[in-house]
Amino acid sequence: MRTVFWAALAAVAVLWPGRLAGPLDGVPLDTPIEAAAIGVGLAWLIATHARLLRETAPRVLVISLLAWKVGTSALVAQDGWCLQFTLPVPVFVDNVTVPHSWDVRADWRAPVPTCSAIMTRGYAELERFPAWFYNLAPADWENPARAADRPPEASSTLRLSGYLDARRTGTLQVLVGEDIAASATIDGREVTGGELAAGVALSEGSHQIAVHGDLRRTHWSLAPLWNGANVWSATTATVGAPSSIDAWVRPWGRFVPAFLILAVGLCGVLSIARRARSLPIMSYAAGVTSLVTLVAAFAGDSGRRLVPLMLAGAAIVPLPRRLQGVFGWSLFVALPFLMLFVVIGWPQAGLFTWYSSGDDWWMFQRFSYRIFMQGYWLQGGHSYDTFWFQPLYRWLAGSLHMVFGDSSIGELFWDAGGALIGSAFAFQAARQFAGYRWGLIASIATLSLFTLGPAWHLFGRGLTEFSSAGFIYAAALLALRGRAGSVPAIAMAAVAATLGFYTRLNNLPMALTVAAFAWPVRQPVSDLYVPSRWRTRLSLPVLAGVLGGVAFGMLLFTLRTYYYTGVFSMLHGTSASLNSVVHPGDSYATAAGNLFSSLMMLLSLNDPPRFDFRALPVIAGFAAALLGALRVPLFRALPFNLVAFSLSAVMGAFVARGVAYPGRFSTHLIPVTVTLTVCLLSLFRKNNSKK
Repeated sequence: MRTVFWAALAAVAVLWPGRLAGPLDGVPLDTPIEAAAIGVGLAWLIATHARLLRETAPRVLVISLLAWKVGTSALVAQDGWCLQFTLPVPVFVDNVTVPHSWDVRADWRAPVPTCSAIMTRGYAELERFPAWFYNLAPADWENPARAADRPPEASSTLRLSGYLDARRTGTLQVLVGEDIAASATIDGREVTGGELAAGVALSEGSHQIAVHGDLRRTHWSLAPLWNGANVWSATTATVGAPSSIDAWVRPWGRFVPAFLILAVGLCGVLSIARRARSLPIMSYAAGVTSLVTLVAAFAGDSGRRLVPLMLAGAAIVPLPRRLQGVFGWSLFVALPFLMLFVVIGWPQAGLFTWYSSGDDWWMFQRFSYRIFMQGYWLQGGHSYDTFWFQPLYRWLAGSLHMVFGDSSIGELFWDAGGALIGSAFAFQAARQFAGYRWGLIASIATLSLFTLGPAWHLFGRGLTEFSSAGFIYAAALLALRGRAGSVPAIAMAAVAATLGFYTRLNNLPMALTVAAFAWPVRQPVSDLYVPSRWRTRLSLPVLAGVLGGVAFGMLLFTLRTYYYTGVFSMLHGTSASLNSVVHPGDSYATAAGNLFSSLMMLLSLNDPPRFDFRALPVIAGFAAALLGALRVPLFRALPFNLVAFSLSAVMGAFVARGVAYPGRFSTHLIPVTVTLTVCLLSLFRKNNSKK
């Protein structure tokens, strides 16, 4: 539990928005280096090498970073200038004409923000502006956006205001794109656009700046310069009037967070090296990660999809037994896989995404804005009081925007993390059943199916599938850890399973079946029919904790619906009735056909269902689960909890049938079925070796 506390404290310290703009200064993580180093690198280090936080040096660095952030927040002015947008007509419900941006440093909790965002660097193009709010239109929930709601047809104005503290006489320029008409007021004096572009001479001292711009069409850029250089690197430019301490701190203070964070990273690298105690192992991990980086950068989409197959060499790398666990997996599989998405996401950092109007992706984003920026925390962001759409993802999407700014790079990294958790589950389950190398095979096969199959297009798409699967497989891993008597692990397993259900309601059966990991992975499904065999190895705390926790989560969900509607029903107001597989009045033949089609959509990874050789591991794993439950020889030796998990993963298909986005509804099924297929292959090999 202490490790969890320190991990949370480290996250707070690193993400806390810095008053001084500099490298690794906290949220928003809107530069490629910040997004990669903090959003992926540090997250990977803490998640897979948490023992680092048990050491004194990293803890001292974390406390120092937090103290620095708190101290500077109290003593120095906010770097940057206040940027406010104004729109001629409302673009969203509640009469939004002065929109917020996803900038936690700005007035994100004010109904009408004085600052939509804080500007700390120039914007070279429209998508670099914090103008994500153009995705919100229209104000009417029921209609999709029109061309008139977005540039080039839509127009807006901006006001950029703040202070410039010149250490010596110099020249201020504000360069704008051809579709921005700009003027300014400097110390109360009106300045034309031509003067701004040519440069305005300012004396030493503090100056109050206000720039006004009319934004038309799409050729936008905005670059404040001091003596020809970025104003925030060349002098002091702040939202409020700077004090004497600002001038003293700024030349070096902006680098303090980066120094402390890099020091934590260095401690992590040294800790990993001490644990590995092998130059060849470290060299192999570095070599594979470098190769993946090159392939991801230069091989195009087809090459990127093959990256997991490049990790297969890890299965033959000799490792001492002490490293044949999560440590080895994190270096040989997790790190290079994440590097693939770092390269893919690199150009997206600091860019806002144009959403296609009228689809689920667009709706989740609008819900997120209404929750975080307009304060509908419990209602969930929709004008309805029930969850027609899947509930939790709207909160997740908003959280990711708050961390990464307007950019959707956070959703890309989040989905990659969800896939990696599924891969970690496959590794741990297959390793415990058949050994380390079989675990690596299951893990790599899972990732390969995610990238080579139809699910590839879901990464970063802003949908619920990877999120729900990630929560549920994390819950299963925590439940396995809880068997050792860890109460925090059991509690976190219950919470994660509940969040998996909240994220995608169809996955409720699977969330409940996390309780099957109250038994060890080596417990064969045949023991289910012999009570004396399974009772002795059952962990009652895990069973009761997971089932009780998910049941409590279901009750809370129902009570929320009752609070808003007066109807005590968990599924009231959801799309369950519309997407029901069997409808009143269906004949037996029609009902059977619908059920079979819905099941095959999951197993074939395609909609409408069709044969796809990439689905063979999924089909084989599901068939193995069925045969194992029927106690067919050989198959009955498969793990009971994997069989139960696999069968529960398809139960939602018999209740509701999803539509659109091929492969979307199979995401949660892939890790467990692939793991069962690998476990079955290990049994075949074991039996053949005995003959």
